[in-house]
Amino acid sequence: MRDSAKVVFGLAPMEGVSDFPFRLWFSQCSAPAFMGTPFLRATDSFPRMLPEDFAPELNRYQLPYGLIPQVMASRSEDFVRAARLFLDAGADFVDLNCGCPSPNPVSGGAGSSLLKKHETFLSFVSAIASALPPESFSVKMRTGFDDLNLFEKFVTGLKDIPLRQLTVHGRTRRDRYDGEARWDLIEHANTNLPYPVVASGDVLSHKTWLTKKAQHPTIERIIIGRGALRNPWLFEELRRGEAVTLSLRTLILALASFAQIMELSYNDKDRLHALALAGLFQSTCGTDEAKWEDLWRELGGKDPFEMTVERFAFGRTKMIWNSLRSALPAIYFEPTLLRAKSLGEFLKAIHAIDPSREELQVEHNPDIDWLYSSSRKKPGAQTEDAETGPSED
Repeated sequence: MRDSAKVVFGLAPMEGVSDFPFRLWFSQCSAPAFMGTPFLRATDSFPRMLPEDFAPELNRYQLPYGLIPQVMASRSEDFVRAARLFLDAGADFVDLNCGCPSPNPVSGGAGSSLLKKHETFLSFVSAIASALPPESFSVKMRTGFDDLNLFEKFVTGLKDIPLRQLTVHGRTRRDRYDGEARWDLIEHANTNLPYPVVASGDVLSHKTWLTKKAQHPTIERIIIGRGALRNPWLFEELRRGEAVTLSLRTLILALASFAQIMELSYNDKDRLHALALAGLFQSTCGTDEAKWEDLWRELGGKDPFEMTVERFAFGRTKMIWNSLRSALPAIYFEPTLLRAKSLGEFLKAIHAIDPSREELQVEHNPDIDWLYSSSRKKPGAQTEDAETGPSED
């Protein structure tokens, strides 16, 4: 078995979630080694220059994580043009999205639709490799589109293409986020390709990671998406080897800080960038209440229970809570909290559930995993025709 100290964990790119302000906040919770941007959709006319707030970390701030820009395209030349912009801006490499299962990209010939035919996929990747320097781009893919029949051909065809790395989400596009991720296929790719293979799927706790590590010992790089949303302190848990505990005040300050960072990104971008340039986000708060107090004060926060923010910032905060509550004691899974009309009211309601509580353990609850799947199918029940939460790109 490889030395577990070499294992590197990163935050998966998530559509509509892992933007710049989210990444700043998430770095304060548990500092993954690297994070991926949501996909930038490249077309024949976009982008001509990088969007200002898409990846401002590049060559600009000292932050406790690396950044992997991600681009989605229907034509290889569009990816190449966008990738060159990121490389010129200081990116080490750029990720090609061949995994997103969302209907719009798929209908447009991008994302996981590139996996329908192995000839299409390999021709697309080869064309990019011929236009960019070796190891200047990577690929993120699924195990197939409708089934697994082409996966071996994908792996064989990628052997001679000089990628920086290959990330494999262990499900097909048809699977979306249901069923168990096929880490055996990811390990097969890892042992047969000359560059690192990154695994994605089903790491929700230190316990689930230990199971994966025991079964698939060659894998040393992992990205986590939905599991990290359900527990923003998951990377700290993985480093410690045990579930973390927070004070109730820490939880309130973390949520208030998230909302304030989102508010600044919406109404005062210059101040947010100035704070990042000044090194406010260079270290991590983790579970330390005093550090969250300091961060909150530097963000301009006063009484969290009196906070008002734009609907955008409040909505994003409730989205975080909708996942995070699954890792808290059952009494915090209170649906009426989400009916709060303001951020202050929302935070006050969380505090009021059990104001005498000194510590909260944040840990994975497997009994409600079904709520965070694509089908939302409870074991033994009929499938609900709905999908919950953001999708990993």
